[in-house]
Amino acid sequence: MKLGNLKNFDSTLAIIIGEEEFTVVGITDSFQLAHHHFVFIKNKNFLNDWLEKNKTPKSTGVIFEKKFFDLMNEEIKSQVQDFAYFTAIVDDVNLAMSYLSKPFFEEKIKNVNDMVDGRQMGSAIVDSSAWIAQGVFIGESVSIHADVKIHPGVVIMSGVEVGIGSEIYPNTVIYRNVKIGKNVRIHANCSIGSDGFGYNFKNGEHLKVWHMGSAIIGDKVEIGANTSIDGGTFSPTIIGAGSKIDNLVQIGHNCRLGIGVVICGQAGLAGSCIVGDYTVMGGRAAIAPGVTIGKAVQIAGNAGVVSNVGDGEIVGGFPAREIKEWRKEVALIRKLSSANTVK
Repeated sequence: MKLGNLKNFDSTLAIIIGEEEFTVVGITDSFQLAHHHFVFIKNKNFLNDWLEKNKTPKSTGVIFEKKFFDLMNEEIKSQVQDFAYFTAIVDDVNLAMSYLSKPFFEEKIKNVNDMVDGRQMGSAIVDSSAWIAQGVFIGESVSIHADVKIHPGVVIMSGVEVGIGSEIYPNTVIYRNVKIGKNVRIHANCSIGSDGFGYNFKNGEHLKVWHMGSAIIGDKVEIGANTSIDGGTFSPTIIGAGSKIDNLVQIGHNCRLGIGVVICGQAGLAGSCIVGDYTVMGGRAAIAPGVTIGKAVQIAGNAGVVSNVGDGEIVGGFPAREIKEWRKEVALIRKLSSANTVK
């Protein structure tokens, strides 16, 4: 798509530096920068993240929210110019994500066929040692490696890769382009790589942010029944190797779990959470959007984590705080309540 054509989808877009004929391949973010893609920058945090991770000058374009761009000093603007493939502004970055993601999503899937089994089309590659049950759908360009077992009713959409020795139990759905590592076990009725819950409100309508980031599941991960792992918006949701996820868990888009993470039943992670290696979440614990959890953290059941947690901390309650502090507060409330009870 030509840079100038983006104006057809968001009329507020104005090109500051760059030619309308520049080719734009897609949308990305600072986690996975890609050549001739662009990133959205709404505030200083996003800008600093992009400047820190962008190692290839003139590779990615940037679209700023106008009011933030207007506040930037000339030194920062010059630094952006040195590294950006193009620079543009929009009135509202959130709305621009909804408006501009749709054409790139449609471009990405326009030639994809998930209605005819890839084995019939000759595009799916299934190792001869794999066990594929009756009633399994395997999409276009799927790759299934040695000793994989796929149970009845599983749907594997286009572009998926399933690593050696992995097993997928009945009625699970694996969305497009998900990468599953070696010796992974995914139990019944899971959904891996579905769209995240991303909308922006305008004129009485919730405008969808179109997701194309998919998900990566590391080696030796086990995922319990009825768990849902959303695909990333523009880069993948990641489940680190050796992680163990219980039944009925929700993991939102753009989350990144380290290695050996344990998440107990009915826990939920909102979008863009980062969870460090070997952290344990108790049952029904919840993490708010964009929160970073350190390594080897313990989160008590029913805790509500709304701010970052450092390495090795043990937290509980809502809002989650150091576990001893929370227990003292609970004991004090119980004591005061008992003392004030009318007999």
